[in-house]
Amino acid sequence: MISSLISTVNIPVGEHITRTFGGLTFNVDTIWTTCIAAVIVLALGFYMRAKVTSGVPSGIQLFFETLVEFVGDLVESTIGRRASRLVPLAVSLFLFILVANWLSIIPGGYPKDYLPTPASDVNTTYALSLVVILVVHAAGFRAKKAKYLKHFVSPINLIEEITKPITLSLRLFGNLFAGGLMVALIASLLPVYLVPFMTAGWKLFDMFIGFLQAFIFSLLTIVYFGLAVEEGH
Repeated sequence: MISSLISTVNIPVGEHITRTFGGLTFNVDTIWTTCIAAVIVLALGFYMRAKVTSGVPSGIQLFFETLVEFVGDLVESTIGRRASRLVPLAVSLFLFILVANWLSIIPGGYPKDYLPTPASDVNTTYALSLVVILVVHAAGFRAKKAKYLKHFVSPINLIEEITKPITLSLRLFGNLFAGGLMVALIASLLPVYLVPFMTAGWKLFDMFIGFLQAFIFSLLTIVYFGLAVEEGH
C-alpha cells in the first residue's frame, strides 16, 4: 500500500545531490551532513575538555561523564574490564550516529532534502559497519592470535561473519531511510497548511527512533567485540 502511494504522489526515493569527479559519483548532500555531524561531535568534545573541572561539573561535562560511565558499565557487564579500550569507540559511535540522525529535525526542503540524515544513505552505514567489523576482527586476532582464524573454518561461522556487517548497516539504514520517506509522504498527501504540524510531530518521533538506533548500533558493536574476544568463541 505504501509503495502504491509513493508511486501515486511521485516521491523521489534514494535521490541525492551528486557531483562526479575522476569518474566517481559522490553524494555531496550525504558528505556535507556527515561533516556537519562530525564537527558538532568534535566541537562538543573540545568544549567539554576546555570546561572540565574536578569541582562542580558543568552540564556538558556531566553529560559526557554520565554517558561514558553508562557505556563503561555496559562494556564491563558484557565483556569485562579487559575491554575498557572499547569504551571510546562505542561512545564515539553513539554520539556521531545520534547527532547525524537528529540532523533530520532541521527543515531541509522538498523534494530535494539538503540536510538528509547521513544514515539514510546506505553508503554511510556500510562504512560505519566496516569500521566496526575491522575493529572486532582485529581485537579477536589480538586476543587469540592464529586460534581466532579457526573460527572461520566452519561454513556457518563464515556466513555469520559475512552477514554481520550487512545486517548491522541495513538495520540502521532502513529505519532512518523510512523516517525520511514518511516525512516526504506526509508532505505530499496533506493540505499545505497542515504539513508543518504533522511533519513536526513525525520528526519528534523520528528523533526517538534516531536515539534508539544509535544505541542499538553501539550495543551491537560491544556484543560483536565480546563474541570475538571471549574464550568460548
